[in-house]
Parts: sequence; structure tokens; C-alpha cells
Amino acid sequence: MTFKKIDSRITQIVLSASAFLLVYVALYATKHYADSESVNHYFIVESIFTNPKMALDHWGKPLFIALSSLFSFFGEKGVMIFNVLIMLMSGYFGAKLAKNLGAKFGFFVPILILFAPVYYPFAQSCLTEPLFGFVAVFSAYLFSVKKYSWATIVISFIIYSRSEGMLFLPIYAMALGIKKQWKLLPFLFTGFVVYGIVGVLLDKGFLWYYYDYPYSSIVSFYGTGPFWNWFINHESITGLPFSVLIAFTFSTLVFWTIFHFKKSFQSSHLVLIYLVAVPATIYIFGHSFLWYKGWSASVGLPRIVGGVIPLIAVFSAVGFSAFISKIPLGIKSKIIELFATIIISIWMILNTFYGKSSVILSQPNEMNELIFESIDWLNEQGFPQGNENIVVYKTDYLLHYGVNPKKEEKSFLRTNIHRRENPQVELNAGDLIVWDGQTTPNEGGISFMSLDTNQHFEKLITFRPENEFVVLGGGYYYITIFRRK
Repeated sequence: MTFKKIDSRITQIVLSASAFLLVYVALYATKHYADSESVNHYFIVESIFTNPKMALDHWGKPLFIALSSLFSFFGEKGVMIFNVLIMLMSGYFGAKLAKNLGAKFGFFVPILILFAPVYYPFAQSCLTEPLFGFVAVFSAYLFSVKKYSWATIVISFIIYSRSEGMLFLPIYAMALGIKKQWKLLPFLFTGFVVYGIVGVLLDKGFLWYYYDYPYSSIVSFYGTGPFWNWFINHESITGLPFSVLIAFTFSTLVFWTIFHFKKSFQSSHLVLIYLVAVPATIYIFGHSFLWYKGWSASVGLPRIVGGVIPLIAVFSAVGFSAFISKIPLGIKSKIIELFATIIISIWMILNTFYGKSSVILSQPNEMNELIFESIDWLNEQGFPQGNENIVVYKTDYLLHYGVNPKKEEKSFLRTNIHRRENPQVELNAGDLIVWDGQTTPNEGGISFMSLDTNQHFEKLITFRPENEFVVLGGGYYYITIFRRK
């Protein structure tokens, strides 16, 4: 059996086994990876059939909404399965791209992608990072096989999967110029034109993307952090094996580019350096800077890096293969590279699951357990008992009661109070407020004291975790249920 067939067979096994595993994770996970962020994406996707304007929601990401909408008929698990499919396709096309760029064994790429600690849990989410990564790696693949027009059209939609995609457009414009594909430059506006027309049809205007852009704000309670945040926390993002590989291959690639600058614009080097490595680098360092400065509502979340894990995996696999090929190993070089790749792959997988009690990595934490405890209490007390409303700020309550606030349907659950300084004005006697120590004060704008010292409210019960912990905004987390007198 040739090495090409061996690689093809292993790639099939890796993708098939991963498909089974990731579908299991999606179906049997008891919580969303990233909690409310993921749940809100699901609510947006599900709502477009009753509220079509949500199809252009910036937070939900229009491309993700469009492609995953049919899956939402099967509920939140359906959208998670959509993400699993996108993850697997990223692994498949990532392997093909790496082979096109010189890697001898493509099966390494889906392992690096799918089993990166920050990427694997996307299977239990409705988040948009996997789609962003797929668009990036698929466009690079199309460019590598000289399907320039399709690569240009596909990449033009990337800003509708995540706004960071803006940085890809000038890079692809440069690549098209180097390849003398000047006539294709207008196709970089394909996505903009298509979604501009959709905006007109939905009465939001042709330039809705820029009018509604929500990321220019500075949110004080998000805080700031070290510039090297994602590098310091690499073990929970890429894991030690992958991190070592990235550091080695990236530094090698930088030095090679410096000393062979003219060659970097030739053939496969153009794709590897400027369509794979450069966008991934700008993406990570750009987010690092935003988090350091506290701009654009950046929270410094590790999962942000998940958006470029497919690109990072490709240049790491290609760089590793190039390094092995430079070692004078004679006719056994491919055999040694094959075994080295398998060993690192096994190390990668074992490292991701080390110390974990389940293949479902994102398990309910103390916050989730406390919310579940409060839900059980509400059920035991028979709420809602009549016509009272319940004001909640955590999406767990909405999921439990099957209420999607994006549908704008009448429900006993409310998700906001507009008169925050005088909440009693908007509520009737018997209405409840489920105050939680994170979302209610930070996003709802209602402090604990504004209810606890308010003569119009009575405290029913407080839930505290066994081990106290501090949440975003600096306070300890607990849940208190108040009733309007």
C-alpha cells in the first residue's frame, strides 16, 4: 500500500470516528459551550421564520443564521449538529489544503483541528467560530487549486460569519493581484451586494451592515487583560503538543519568509503564508490588542482563537512535514514521518482528554447547577401560579420553559425591565424577578440593593454555591428571587 493510500485511509478513519464522537457530544451534552452566548445564537436562528429581520442580526451572524436555519427545526441540538458538520468539513478541506501545500500526511490536520481543547467543545454549541474557520480554510483550498473565482466569491461572505473577516478581503485582493486575476477583484463584493439586497428587501437598507454595526463600544465591566492573554492560556486553547508545534513551525515560517521574501509570493508559498498564516496571525494579535485596550466589547475569551484553529492546523502540519523532509533520513524518511505524525496525534488527543471524566468536555459548572436548583424551586412552588410574569436574565430559564424572546411572542417570561431605577413601575403584584449576580447587574442594569431595599419587593429565597466564586463585573455569584408586593 502506498503512503498516499495510507494517508487517505487514516484520514477517512479519523473523520468517521470524529463524526461519531462529535455527534454524540452534540446530542448528549447537558449544557451549551459558552452558555448564554451559544443559546442566544440558537434563539436568533430559530426566530427568523416568525421575525425575518433577525436574519440580518449582527450578533447572530447572517451567514450562520442562513445556513443553520433549517437545522433549527430540530431544536438546539439540530443547530449543534450543523456545527459538527462544519467542523468535519473544516478538517476534510484542511487536510486537502495541507496536502496541496506540501504536507505528506493530511490526516494530521483534522486531528489538530477537531481535538484542539478550545475547538472540540464547539460540537455542543451554536457558536459561529467554526463557520468562520471553515470559510477561511475552504477559500484558501479553492485558491490553492486555482479556482480563483470561487475562492473570491466564498471569501466575500466571510464578514457575515464574523466581522473579523474584513481583514481577509484586502489580503485576497493582494493575492488576486499577484496572480494577475484583476478581473476577479469585483467579486470580493459579492457577499456585500447579496446581503445589501437582502437588507433592502427587509427594509433595513442597502448599507445596513455598517449602520447597525454593534462592536464599536467600550463595555466597562468587560475589563481588560494582558496582551499575551491567549499565549499565557495556550494549554486550554491548543494544548501543549499543538502549542509546541505552532511555536516551532510559526517561527520557522517567519524566518523563511524574511530570507526568501521574493519566493514567498510564488505558488503554494503565497497560499501558505498570505492566505493561511498571515490572516491567522493578524486575527490573534488583533484580538490581543483589543482585549489589552478594552475596545470593541472584547472579553478576552479563549474560544475566540477557535475561529482560526483550522488555518493554524494547516500551516503547522505543512511546517512539520517540511522540517522532517530536511532531515537526512534516507529512504525511510516517509516511514519515520508517518510514525512521528501518529505519535504526536495520539499525544494531542490524550492531552485534550487528560483528567476529564467524560468525552463531553464542557460540563455544568457551579453557576449552571445553581441555576438548575432555582428552576427546580420555581417548579416545586408551582410558578407561574396564575397570570404573574417572571423576569429572568439567564437563558437557562428560557430554554427550560421553551421560550424564545427573539420571536416577540407573548410569554409569562420577560427578559428586560426598562425602568431600571424603578422596576416596580413595570411589574404587577405577584410578578417575580430572578436576580442573578452576573447578568442582571451587568446587562440588565439592576443592582441587588435596588431590589433588596425597595419597599415594593419581598425576598423569597436566595441560592448560594457551595464554593463562592467571582464573576464578570467583580461580584460574588448568587441568585435571589424577589416578588412584587
